[in-house]
Amino acid sequence: MGYDPKYPRAHYDSLGIEEWTRLTNSRHGELNFVVHMDVLQNHIEGSMAVLEIGAGAGFYTKELVHMCRRLVVTDISKVQLSLNQQNMRELGALNLVDEYRELDLVDLSSLEPESFDAIVCVGGPLSYLLDKESVGVQQMLNTVRPGGIIVLGVMSLINSVVRLMHFISPTKKNRGLANTRWLLETGLQDREHNTETEHYCHMMTSADVDTLLDLDSVEVIEKRAAGLLGMAGENALNAIRGDVELWNLIVDRELEWSKLPSSLDLGENLLYVIRKR
Repeated sequence: MGYDPKYPRAHYDSLGIEEWTRLTNSRHGELNFVVHMDVLQNHIEGSMAVLEIGAGAGFYTKELVHMCRRLVVTDISKVQLSLNQQNMRELGALNLVDEYRELDLVDLSSLEPESFDAIVCVGGPLSYLLDKESVGVQQMLNTVRPGGIIVLGVMSLINSVVRLMHFISPTKKNRGLANTRWLLETGLQDREHNTETEHYCHMMTSADVDTLLDLDSVEVIEKRAAGLLGMAGENALNAIRGDVELWNLIVDRELEWSKLPSSLDLGENLLYVIRKR
């Protein structure tokens, strides 16, 4: 299946305000967020011009505006961009965003080449590109300056399978064994193998990301698992959340274990920080 922007655009248009609360209405979302913020705080500096790709309703925008010199916010969804502006306005931070643009990751040609010190593309943008993933990576490399960084996140295949294991049997019943095998082996939820949803995406393993980034122009400087302990399930995490001391300990372990090479594929999102040579 080839990439078609109408599907991710429609998906995020339909999500509306849910994208604003996605990381706060669940405990696994909280854990995912703290790792992302740890990575951003370690790599985004106050002197930087930053491009945020797939910003959604602004959950990371509200943090980034206070972390850098210049921020350009983009998304493929007009609905999400409008919500982002609304949320920044309510937070008194709208004037801190330099510019909003409706952009598709496969075409950043309207931006000045090598004009940003850093690009933040976390969550799902790259995972929706399917056969255009390498195009998206190259577009970002064209847009960031030499020596600049890209904070890149993708959806994790293994974490998704573990958390959503209860859907595997119905998937086989509805799609058949061959199509279920395709999903589990490739991480691709595409039109050819799935008729139940139009949420087409590529859940990846670290091997997939490593292959995608195996370029002379790329230096991988950090890899992190985000949302690792979310696999415990909401009931278990909610039972701990009310105990502040214990929850802080869990957050501490999430942060530390997210750095272990052995943990990478178990995160809800795989986070890579790369530098353009």
